Amino acid sequence: MKNYYHILGLSFESNPEPQLINAAYKALVKIYHPDLFKGDKKLLNRKITELNEAYEVLNDVYKKKKYDEQLKKFHIDKSFEYSDEEFEDKDIFDSKFIDDDWEIALLVYPELENKKKLLLKYSQKLAFQFQFYLLETKEFYKFDSISNRFISAFLERKFGSSNEIKSFARILIENGYRKNAIYLNRLVKVIGSKSEKRIIKTFFKQFPDLERFLEEERKFYNNLKVNYDKKPDQKFFVFILIILLVFFFITLIKN
Repeated sequence: MKNYYHILGLSFESNPEPQLINAAYKALVKIYHPDLFKGDKKLLNRKITELNEAYEVLNDVYKKKKYDEQLKKFHIDKSFEYSDEEFEDKDIFDSKFIDDDWEIALLVYPELENKKKLLLKYSQKLAFQFQFYLLETKEFYKFDSISNRFISAFLERKFGSSNEIKSFARILIENGYRKNAIYLNRLVKVIGSKSEKRIIKTFFKQFPDLERFLEEERKFYNNLKVNYDKKPDQKFFVFILIILLVFFFITLIKN
């Protein structure tokens, strides 16, 4: 069973909203435009056909509901929680292709360049999708959360549902251990992500020197997430400020 979410570079588990589905589709259509895609024409036609097929279903409320029910059952029955795609980049894109609008975006948000470089560590296609998605939606102010959504979807497609495996995979990729990540991907493809403990144990047998590094980095990543999650809510501060102002005015009136 085809995973239409994965075809559009999205995550089924995150239940993407219609706007995200629409923008992700349009971004990929631009990526596979003949001016940008330099691979085999037959492959190009197949990619476009898959994109249109996926979008036709996910963009229709009734078709999407029926498909989601089938996909969920398929996941449960077959434990199919990993991608059957190759991890390595097979598509060929023109790396010199630069959109004038993107250059303007960099003037306003220069940090986008570093974010794009990070996504390039995953794949060139992912970086292009991030670029075209922002140009399509104009949601540049949310570039950080958007890039994380694309990364999370990528990790789900390539490494399955195990949070522990996905966490290790992210650290490997972002620290330049791509070949090691590819080996981890192959373990998941053959065994399935539900056997996460055995997969991780096997991985460390093959690469024992990475065990301490991955554990320390994962703790660091988790601490960052906890600290981020614990950031005070701005609405709370506004509420406190309003209360203080009310007390202030009551005091003035009494005096």
